[in-house]
Amino acid sequence: MKKHLLTLGLLALLMQADAQKSLLPAIKGEKGISKQYAVFTDKEQVPFNARSAKAVLGLNDKSDLVLYSTETDKLGFTHYRFYQTYAGVRVENTMLVAHVKDGKLVSVSSSLVTDFNADLSSKLALKTIAGADAVAKAIRHTGATVFAWQDADMESALKDQEGIAATYYPKAVKVWYNENDVLNASTLKLAYKVDVYTQEPKISRAYYFIDAQTGAVIGRRERMHTTDAVGTANTLYSGTQTIHSDQTGANAYRLRDYSRGLGIITRNAKNRAEITSPSANWNLALPDQNGLDAHWGVEMTYDFYKTNFNRNSLDNNGLALYSYVNKGGFLYRDNASWDGTAMNYGKRSGAANKNKGVTGIDVTGHELTHGVTEYTCNLVYSGESGGMNESLSDIMGKSVQFWTKPTDKDWRLSNDMAWFIRDMSNPNAYQQPDTYGGTFWKAGADVHILSGVGNFMFYLLVDGGTGTNDKGDAYSVQGLGLSKADQILYRSQSVYLVSSSNYADWRVACINAATDLYGASSNEVAQVKNAFYAVGIGAAAPGSIVAADFKTNITMSPNPVNGGVSTVKFNLVKDGNVILKVYDRTANAVQTYNLGNRQKGDVAYRLTRAAELKTGDYFVNVEQDGAVIGRLKFIVLK
Repeated sequence: MKKHLLTLGLLALLMQADAQKSLLPAIKGEKGISKQYAVFTDKEQVPFNARSAKAVLGLNDKSDLVLYSTETDKLGFTHYRFYQTYAGVRVENTMLVAHVKDGKLVSVSSSLVTDFNADLSSKLALKTIAGADAVAKAIRHTGATVFAWQDADMESALKDQEGIAATYYPKAVKVWYNENDVLNASTLKLAYKVDVYTQEPKISRAYYFIDAQTGAVIGRRERMHTTDAVGTANTLYSGTQTIHSDQTGANAYRLRDYSRGLGIITRNAKNRAEITSPSANWNLALPDQNGLDAHWGVEMTYDFYKTNFNRNSLDNNGLALYSYVNKGGFLYRDNASWDGTAMNYGKRSGAANKNKGVTGIDVTGHELTHGVTEYTCNLVYSGESGGMNESLSDIMGKSVQFWTKPTDKDWRLSNDMAWFIRDMSNPNAYQQPDTYGGTFWKAGADVHILSGVGNFMFYLLVDGGTGTNDKGDAYSVQGLGLSKADQILYRSQSVYLVSSSNYADWRVACINAATDLYGASSNEVAQVKNAFYAVGIGAAAPGSIVAADFKTNITMSPNPVNGGVSTVKFNLVKDGNVILKVYDRTANAVQTYNLGNRQKGDVAYRLTRAAELKTGDYFVNVEQDGAVIGRLKFIVLK
C-alpha cells in the first residue's frame, strides 16, 4: 500500500468542466453524516483521480480530504482511502474509500460529515490550552507511574524501527472530536489527541482526547488490542517447521528473516535481546523456545496474506514485523497484544505452564490481523465496531491455522495450546452471543464478547449449518469452504468497511465483496445473506428459508441450565396431544417428553432430565398433534 499525505485544496480548479457534477446527494445520509455505502449508476459515474475527490463529492468549502493510501486489487479496482479535515484540522472517525474502475468512480464507502455547523470554524479563534498542557493532563489522567518513554529498551527498539527521532513521549495534535467516539455533525468539539503508552502499574496504550478550550478529558480510545485466546505454545505443538534466520558469523544465527517484506524480527522482550543459535537448525529451551513459535507464526501469517490476497505485510508495502516474546507485567500474563507498533507475547500462568509462551499459531495470526485492520478499515476498538475488530482477528487467526495446518480443523481459539477461551462454532459455550441481540448480547459489552456474532457467521459461511437462532428464525446456510469465505471477509475488511461500521454495515460490505468476486446472482452472495440472517442480521436470500409458523410463545427458566432441571412454559390455543422434543445443534433429537393430552391454556412442564445433557446449545420443540407450534433455544453449562 502506498502511503501518501496529499492535501486536496483548490480542487475545483483542477477539474475539467464535464467532471464537475456533484455526487453529494447520492452519499448524503441522516443528521449531516454520509451513508456508509453508495453505488453510482452508469450515468452518475464520473472520471476520478485523487485530486478530484472533493469536487466530485461536492463537500463543504472548508472541508478537505487527505489521501493516505492507494491500492489496486486483482479485480482491477483502485481504492483511494482518505480522511476528512475541516478548516485544516482532522475530523476523527472519518474515512472515505473511493472505489474506481477504468478511471471512473463506481462506488464509495464513507463516514464523512456532509453538513458542518456554520459556527464550527469560529471555535478555532477561541482561546485554547497549550498542547504541552494537554499532554500533561492526559499523562496525569492515566494514573500510571511508569511510561514507555522511560523504558530505555522500548525507546531503543522504537528508534530501530522508525528512526533516531522516534519516541513514545506523547505529542498533542488538534482534531475535531465527538465525546462518545461516534461521528456526529452537531456535537464536534475542538480537542487535542494525545497518545500515551503506560507500563506501570498497568500496561496500556490509548488515545486521550482533551477539550482544547476547557482542558477536560472528554474521551479515551484504547490502542492496545489484546487477545484472551491464550495457552501453552512451543514447537511440540507445531512440530518441526522450516524457518528463515539471519547468519551473523561462522556459528551465529539470530531470529531475523529478510526474505519476507522488509523483515521479520523476533526478540526477547527483556532488554530487546536477540534470540540466537549456533546453528541454522534451531533447538532452544524455554523460555527462548517461545521465540521459535512466534517467529514461525509470523512467517506463516505473512505467507497467508501474501499467497491468498497478495498483501505485502500489514501496510501492503512490506512493513517490517517485530515480535517481542516473554513480555512481563500483569497484562501479559496469559495474554498477547498488537500495540500499534509490534506484537508482544506474554507467558502462561501456573506452575504447570512455567515459561511457556502465548505464541500459538492462531494467536499470532490474530494479533497481526489487528495490524491489517489498523492499516485498512481501522475499526474503532469499542462497541460493535470493536467486536468486529476482534472477530476479524479471530477469523483470520483461525484461517492462518487451517491454511498452515489443514488437518488441525478445530474452531476453538488456541486449541493447539490446549487452553480454550472461545469457540467460533459454538460461541454460547463461552458465554458469547451467536445472535445479534440474543443470549449473552449486551450493547457496549467487552469487544471479546461481541465478537461471537461475527465468529459464528464466519463458521457457518465456511462449514454451513441449519438451526434456529435466538430470534426464533429457522436458518439454513450452505458452506462455501475456507478459501471463498476468506476472500469475501478480507475484501469486506480491506475495501468496504470504515472505522465506524457496525454489524449491519458488515453484512452490506460482505454482500458487496461477494458481488465483486462472484457476481450479484451468485450462490456466494446468497450464502453471505443466509449466514448473516442466521446470526440475526438482515434477511435471508430469497427462497432459502421456510420459517416455521409457530402458534405459541415459549419460555424456559432457568436458561442457561446449570446442572439442574428447567421449566418450560407455553400456551395452548386448543386441546390436543403434546410432546416436547429436545434437539442438539446438529438437529439430532436427544430427549423426548410425552405430556399426553392437554387442555388449552397455560402449560408449565419440568425438563427433569436436562441435567443429563452435555454442555452446549439445544432447542426444545413444542409439538401438538404432530405439528411444531413453538421452539426455543436454550444452553446447558456445566
